Formats: sequence, C-alpha cells, structure tokens
Amino acid sequence: MSMNELEVLQTTITALAVRASALDDEQSVRGLDALSELQLHALTEDAFVHDGFGVHREAFYPSDGDAYTNANHRQRCDFALTPNPGLKLHDPVHEMRQLAMAQDTLFAQVLQSGRNLPTACPPEDAWWIEIKSCSQHAYRDGIPSPNPSYAHELVTGLQTDICKLSADPQIWHGCVLAVLFTESEEIATHDLNQAARICLDQNLPVRSPIIACRSITDRAGNGCVTVGLFPVSI
Repeated sequence: MSMNELEVLQTTITALAVRASALDDEQSVRGLDALSELQLHALTEDAFVHDGFGVHREAFYPSDGDAYTNANHRQRCDFALTPNPGLKLHDPVHEMRQLAMAQDTLFAQVLQSGRNLPTACPPEDAWWIEIKSCSQHAYRDGIPSPNPSYAHELVTGLQTDICKLSADPQIWHGCVLAVLFTESEEIATHDLNQAARICLDQNLPVRSPIIACRSITDRAGNGCVTVGLFPVSI
C-alpha cells in the first residue's frame, strides 16, 4: 500500500481517540495523558499494523556509521514504515559490515551477488517517524499539575528530531509526530504553529504541521489530545 502524510496522521489520532474512549468505558481513574511516551509508541505501532503497514520499531538510521560501527552506538528512529507487513527494511550499514567481514572468504561473492535482489525495502522508500509527546498538565509522582517545561519539551524535542531526520541522505520521507495533551484545541493548535515558526526561524528544514484534534475526558487538566505531523523537508 502507498503511504502519505494524511494517512499517517489519521491512523495516529484515531488510535489515540479509540484508546481514550476505552479508558472512559472502563471508568479508569487515569486517562490517555497518563500514558508514558513508550506506551504511546506501542499504541501507535498497533494502529499502523492494523492499517496494513510494515512497522519497524527502533530502526537504525540508514546512514549512521560505516561498516565497522558498533551497533549499540548507532542512532535509532522510533518507527520506519514499509508499504506492507511482510517487507523487511534494508539496513545499508549492516550490509556493509557483512561484506567487510566476508572479504577474502568464500562468502564474499555470495553476499555481493545478492546485494541487488529485491528482498527488502530501501530506506528511501520507507516512512521514518519520530514521536514526541508532552502535556500542558502532567503527572509528577502520580499527581497531575501544570507542566512548567511544556513549551521547552515541545520545541527542543522537535528541533532534535528534525535535525536527525534531515541529516540522513537516505531518508526521503520523514516526519515528527508531536502528541500534545492540552486544555483545549485552541491551545494545542497555537502551540504547534508557534513551535513550527521557531524551527523555521532557525532555518530547520520543516514544513508547517498538519494537525488533528480530539476531545478527551479531563482527568488531569487536559481536555484535548492533538497530533501535529511536522513533515521534514528532505
């Protein structure tokens, strides 16, 4: 299946809205905004799989390092999406390492001959997604309160991930998904657009966000969940 920005955004916001509704049905004491960022990643992964994408969590950045790079030191991206679930994601650095290790052995010719076989999705054809979440009202030691770091978390998270995605020449389709929990849709929309302006003023290669909002039950001061998709200009 093909992929586009609106489809990625719709899959994400729908998954969040469904989970928020389920928590309401359970009469849960805590809402969607109590989930950790990693829990939001898992929720989003399930939604992408359900919608027919191939999902690769914590995928290595394709141009990070050379054939001798220690895998533990390579940068990872939250998600890389391939057009279908059965398609592997090609890792050029891993391939280079294998070729280097096999040099002057009986396996060198075998590995070299298989390099052009269509067995995996090239990094250029995948969607690379970083996800950041922040809340206007956040839980601290189990107690919800206004988050004094909210604006800083939003802007610095965007800046970091935009730089990572745009710096890799083998990533042609990349975006940052900012998941915000705020008092209202108006606040979220304002803050996402303001964050975009700050990034653009710093000449970061990003376009204006595509935004989707849903109301949620206010348990901690947040009455809205919003996803802002920031397309990175590659």
